[in-house]
Amino acid sequence: MSNFGGDGDSEVDRIMTDRPPSSYGSMMSEDHEDSDDSDEPPEQMPKVSLEAPTGVRLYRSESPETAITERTHTNQSSVHKEGVFLNQHTSIHRVEALARQQREPTMLEPSEHQCDVRTDIIRRERETEDENNDRQTELHEREIEEVNEGDMQEVQNKADVQEKSSQREMDDLDEIVVDLGFSELEPPPPPPEGVGLQFQHPHRSLTLRHVFTAMVKSLTPLKQGEFTYFKRSLCSHGRFKHDYSTIAEISDALDLADKLIELCGMGETLYVTIRSLANIHKVDLSNTLRKTCKRALLRYELRLTHERQYYTLYEGCCWPGQQRYISDVYTEPLTVIRGNTDLVNTEHEFRKVPCTVQETGIRAADIFRPLPNEEKTIRTVMMSGVPASGLTVAVNKFIIDWMEGNTNQDFQLLFPLPGKELHLGKKGDKTFLEMVANFFVEAKDIRFIEKADCLSLFIIDALDLCHYPLDFQNNENITSVQTKASVDTLITSLIKGSILPQARVWITSHRTAAHKIPSQFIDRFVELRGFTDEQKEIYFTKRTSEPQLGRNVLNHMTRSRALKIICHLPLFCWMVAYIFERSLRDPEFGKHPPGITNFYLQYVLIQMSRSFERYRGSSVEAHEWKDEDKMFVEKMAKMAFRMLQEGRDTFSVEDLHGVGLKYEDLHSRDEITTEVKRTSEDQRTWLFKFVHYTIQEFMAAMYVYVAFRKHGKNVFEKNPLTKMLGKDRPLIELYRPTINRALSSQNGHLDIFLRFLVGLMTPGTEEHLHGYLLHHCHPKPKRTEEVVKYIYKKIKENIHPERCRNLELCLVELEDGKNDR
Repeated sequence: MSNFGGDGDSEVDRIMTDRPPSSYGSMMSEDHEDSDDSDEPPEQMPKVSLEAPTGVRLYRSESPETAITERTHTNQSSVHKEGVFLNQHTSIHRVEALARQQREPTMLEPSEHQCDVRTDIIRRERETEDENNDRQTELHEREIEEVNEGDMQEVQNKADVQEKSSQREMDDLDEIVVDLGFSELEPPPPPPEGVGLQFQHPHRSLTLRHVFTAMVKSLTPLKQGEFTYFKRSLCSHGRFKHDYSTIAEISDALDLADKLIELCGMGETLYVTIRSLANIHKVDLSNTLRKTCKRALLRYELRLTHERQYYTLYEGCCWPGQQRYISDVYTEPLTVIRGNTDLVNTEHEFRKVPCTVQETGIRAADIFRPLPNEEKTIRTVMMSGVPASGLTVAVNKFIIDWMEGNTNQDFQLLFPLPGKELHLGKKGDKTFLEMVANFFVEAKDIRFIEKADCLSLFIIDALDLCHYPLDFQNNENITSVQTKASVDTLITSLIKGSILPQARVWITSHRTAAHKIPSQFIDRFVELRGFTDEQKEIYFTKRTSEPQLGRNVLNHMTRSRALKIICHLPLFCWMVAYIFERSLRDPEFGKHPPGITNFYLQYVLIQMSRSFERYRGSSVEAHEWKDEDKMFVEKMAKMAFRMLQEGRDTFSVEDLHGVGLKYEDLHSRDEITTEVKRTSEDQRTWLFKFVHYTIQEFMAAMYVYVAFRKHGKNVFEKNPLTKMLGKDRPLIELYRPTINRALSSQNGHLDIFLRFLVGLMTPGTEEHLHGYLLHHCHPKPKRTEEVVKYIYKKIKENIHPERCRNLELCLVELEDGKNDR
């Protein structure tokens, strides 16, 4: 007797009942003496047939017992003679239900022996061919009858419809064995928070059972020599190049498919099997397997592409060799469903701005999940945030989590479409699939994406960089992925839902461009708010291999109230970590609280460079500062100083006109400002802010300092004759009236402005202005020691105790900026 008879159940029974699998070595039977050579089952064991046999059967004759590996046993299927089949009209869950009925005590036990799978497949294919011939004969007779009745036109129409239907089936050959049939199952429990659309019923063509069945069916027709040739071809794959012995002794298709999946995983095994079949000139088998598992193969290839493109990232600027693994540095920022409050953080060291609006927080992975009180489907999500809040990094992490199988596994396919690159490719009209193929060549012909059971996600990242007008009012509504149209029309049709209505769309954009999408086409608006205090701590300790060093960086950063506040922006956290991780290795560093001026100056320079890269490109020439760029920074700084004097933090398009700028100048360099209000298409009603009030204060201080150092102009002096004194004036002439003005302030609205102004005069900070707002060979400032003496004098007088504390922080800026970091 064989081991099957000894166990009292078959391979499929053991799998269905979740018995623990043995190691692969146990696939070979150890008790050969007990095996029965007879091909016929014992008479006392009747046959059990569950379904009409129209698919492949996963069992073997005269083969030893197979113990499915841990990675495959829950999705494996095998049958006894005349046993379970995978029917194209039968749900996979129906098959499992019938298998469970087979295991009931009242059911008969299966036979001990199994038929030869190769002989059975040939016999079934012949039966299927005979059935098809009978159907064609019957159809032909019916057509003749209709012709005799004179209805030739109707027959021709039916033939055309049948031909189109057959052509579609050939185009979507991967759907032949796909049948969801989920209605018989109860809905799954809601997944935990933070995993998105997860734990739903997987599509059958993406299951291990389907892929395994297709692989065995493709490998079974191989003869013994071809089977050996196939295994040798696998050695061209890196995993088997030096370890052929792992598969050398396998002589059965089922065993080989099982072992390959155990070693490589489902997607990689499918890929190497298709390639190896083509290498041994079994092109028909290779193409059939490719089409049968087209959806699973595409998902695997997409994940490989995403891993290469999104697994690492640059923090701050793109410096060669400075990229890091995203999982090593990513800290999830605060994400909220947008309310009516400003998206700018209003927290400030001295300026108190009440904010009582409550907003609904949400995990970044859950943006497509309805809230507990929502019943509608979230199809389109618009995510925005201030510059440097981490929009692109959030997209990268979302993609990597999907690629690794951690979150949002309901999305079968995920297609990022960078807004900056949507205009690239061939000119003229194209189909939607051709547009997607510009980014993912493996998705050139995926007609199944139109099916209702294909849930895919399209991510349009950085909509503000899209060159198309997105005319939702006049563009045609495209309804097929095979219809040619302009890219602008294809994008609007995707967002509207006229094309691929079952798909999900995620759009990221700065607020200046978010209004390109009419609100009626957006189901949810989401904002990134940056880091909370707890997330700052996670970031600093996570990004370094020395957790204690990360805690030291955090402790030193929190010594400055202003720096702690502005570090809600992830870019500032990176700058602080980059500087302090190196500086704190020096035992002499950290005696004084950290200065802030150098960080803000670097922030402006980095953000300007990032805007050049976003709107101009990554070439060396694109990163060069042009004269209009320098003028833009000077004019924005001048406007910031006017706003500081007037005590306001918003500006309009008219304010831009007041300093000689246009809205287009701001839109193409929007890395230090953000739009906060747009009530109509009238530009005069649009309002903007700097990304934080301290950025506005720094820009104002930079305007005052550069105007004095470059032109000899003291903006606090009313006498126009002072302009004739020359450019090389001593600094004390600027700082004496500024310090007196700041000390006379009742609410401290000039305190941080003064701190920035004092910090800019230090050699280590001013040198960063050379080549940008000052000439490369600009002379060093004169009589700086007089400024220091005057500050000490005012502290000693202590006329304004509340303001004198800020003068002590000004001395910290002087100490911090002595040397260039």
